[in-house]
Amino acid sequence: MARRQSSGLILWLLLGVIALIGYGSLYPFDFRFDASHPTFKAALLQLTWARAGRADQVRNVLLYLPFGFCVMLWLRVRSGAIWAAIIATLLGSLLSLSIEILQVYLTIRVPSLRDIVLNAAGTSVGALAGIIWRGLSGLVYMSPNSRNRPGDRSALLLICTWVLWRLAEFDPGVSLSRLKLALRPFMEGSYSLPMIVKYLLFWLVIAQAVLSFANRQRSNEALLTVIMVVMIGRLLFVTQPFIVSELLALLLLLPTLVVLHKLRGTPQTMLMTLAFVAWLVYESLSPFVFIGIDHQFDLWPFLGWFEQGMPIDPDQLLRKLFIFGAFTWLLKENGLSMRSAMIAVVATVFSLEIVQLWQAGHTSSLTDPAIALVMGSLMRLSGNDRASRSNSLKRS
Repeated sequence: MARRQSSGLILWLLLGVIALIGYGSLYPFDFRFDASHPTFKAALLQLTWARAGRADQVRNVLLYLPFGFCVMLWLRVRSGAIWAAIIATLLGSLLSLSIEILQVYLTIRVPSLRDIVLNAAGTSVGALAGIIWRGLSGLVYMSPNSRNRPGDRSALLLICTWVLWRLAEFDPGVSLSRLKLALRPFMEGSYSLPMIVKYLLFWLVIAQAVLSFANRQRSNEALLTVIMVVMIGRLLFVTQPFIVSELLALLLLLPTLVVLHKLRGTPQTMLMTLAFVAWLVYESLSPFVFIGIDHQFDLWPFLGWFEQGMPIDPDQLLRKLFIFGAFTWLLKENGLSMRSAMIAVVATVFSLEIVQLWQAGHTSSLTDPAIALVMGSLMRLSGNDRASRSNSLKRS
């Protein structure tokens, strides 16, 4: 039963990827079926080895990576890894051939056999990534009792906050030009180590939250679903869809999870919490240049927003809600009650605001502590903290 459910989840992801490929390859769908290509053979003869630019070649490979990945995961429950990879590559080639033939009837497209080869290569790489994902995800330690434990609803709230933040700059105007611009960061290759560490830390927290909420059989597929929802959602509906540092962090996510789960239990959670605190201090106080008191402390939360006509930035608000919620949840995972964790986070954020009084260019107020209090209260109200702690005590 678990395999059927997992396979069904991957199938929906696969259908979404196929729809995305079709949209990106056939938009604006102004087909012209006329007597110039009356048969399948005539259309097939229109395919040439026309060369594309370097950017288009990279896009052709990357566009089919998710297809090979999803097909590999879907077929893996029915056949061996090698056969699944071969079948995935053949299906990717067949899909690419079908789309290239349809492009014969689109005046703005240049159908090419070279594109089919590149698409097949992308499918193969995606299938290989699927094999690696399946192998590494099997090494992630799951408690034997996780099947029967209730889902952590505070973890679910944290996951939802993360998804809303990553899709906060929502712009429903899907277009072909946006899909092309989305892959520009791959060509530019701009990234930074601090950004990679930040996104890796965020995704590690989300991975832990997913593992805490989902049952044992579907946890890896649930994590994959969250990743795909965020990535595809940003691709379709966010102006700046991809951040290279975040994509590199995602490549490191599963290997890092495997290493962390070797620790198991308290040491693993403690290490993640210490890393998160270190990042929060760095983010709040960098570049650590202190002078005399540079400004006053604003005792009225959100006063600056009111004075500027309440220009609430959803991206910044959801970002802070997620960061403070992640900190609260990690402390709870270390054994604190949700109430104690909430108090600790508010106190930490308040202390950082006080220290920022001695830094130029910063503003200090009760706004961030108030946001931390709101998020902690929501997590406390959402959940089954007492039930989880009671079950944990019984198991121990």
